[in-house]
Amino acid sequence: MVFFFGTAMTDAPNRILVIKSRHIGDVLLTGPLLSTLRKWYPNCRISVLVKEETAPMLEGHPDVHEVIHFQQRAAQESGSAFLARQWRWWLALRRRRFDWVINTTEGDRGIIAGFLSGAKRRTGLLKPGKSHWWRKRLLTEPVARRSGLRHAVVHNLDLLGWHDETLRPDTRVRIAFDDQDTQFVTQTLTSLGWDGEQPLAHVHPVARWRFKCWTDAGMAQAIDYLQGRGLAVGITASPDPEEMAKVRAILALCQTRPLDLSGRFTLKQAAAFAVRCRLFLGVDTAMMHIAAALDVPVVAIFGPTMASEWGPWPNDWQGGDEASPYPKKRGFQQCGPHLVIQKNWPCVPCGRDGCGGTKISNCLTRLEWRELRYVLEALS
Repeated sequence: MVFFFGTAMTDAPNRILVIKSRHIGDVLLTGPLLSTLRKWYPNCRISVLVKEETAPMLEGHPDVHEVIHFQQRAAQESGSAFLARQWRWWLALRRRRFDWVINTTEGDRGIIAGFLSGAKRRTGLLKPGKSHWWRKRLLTEPVARRSGLRHAVVHNLDLLGWHDETLRPDTRVRIAFDDQDTQFVTQTLTSLGWDGEQPLAHVHPVARWRFKCWTDAGMAQAIDYLQGRGLAVGITASPDPEEMAKVRAILALCQTRPLDLSGRFTLKQAAAFAVRCRLFLGVDTAMMHIAAALDVPVVAIFGPTMASEWGPWPNDWQGGDEASPYPKKRGFQQCGPHLVIQKNWPCVPCGRDGCGGTKISNCLTRLEWRELRYVLEALS
């Protein structure tokens, strides 16, 4: 009999709640943990609790029965009305009678949510360097984050204690979309002049945070290069005004005319577009993870963040639980069809939001087009 945190595998839970109170890419990379739970407990009902804007990453996932949203206060809602609605929501959560809650982040919100759910078994991460006395009181199985270069997918799986060769995890990242998403993408591409035959490339040059972005000139040169190789480049971005403005600046520098898809797609529709493409080129952002989940070859431009933890996940990776598909701290790295481009400077990755508080990362602004061109030429 195999034990995980003192609980026998034969004591299969009936209802599991997994909590991820983070951003879009973080939620998508929680999928392998969910699939592993389904693999180990095939008769269990699995629910996930996430922020509302991240829910599309797991809606339609084959191993998820239910996606629940954290409550948010409406713009015109009074404080008392929100508290009353929040109270009713917590009661509804408790009525689901979860046997096991797994909080996958170190934030207090998930720990508190797990405790209020009423589950008897509560697994969760603890923040390093923090006073944990009250957090430990809310958890039955506190877990310290394992050290070393470990990918986010592996960090999630660490919560299951998956260190037995007979109980291998399901490490594939999955994202679902439907026929309507596919049809909308086709209609949009056709309306912009795509002939339905020319091979596509996906370029996503923007991120939620500016310090993750490459130069406009570099992106424009990359787009022109790909189009010169016979690919129809589709450039995507969210409807956020800053992202749209950056796309316009890049397009103004292009010598060719790519397909401007910025602001047109939902997350699901963006996935339906990405899966059609021969190549994804972009920065460290959720769209990069979506492309990798669909097995599209990814060229990812990284700056101050750790590729070992956040690089594009190769679905066929068989490296085990001890490391990351990207074992170096910095520089160019490849795993399967995916490639990470990053400066090999001693200060990289610093994990900061730009150099000297500027929100601009020199390791990205000084990454030259010729460095990327060398990689693209090798791939083609």
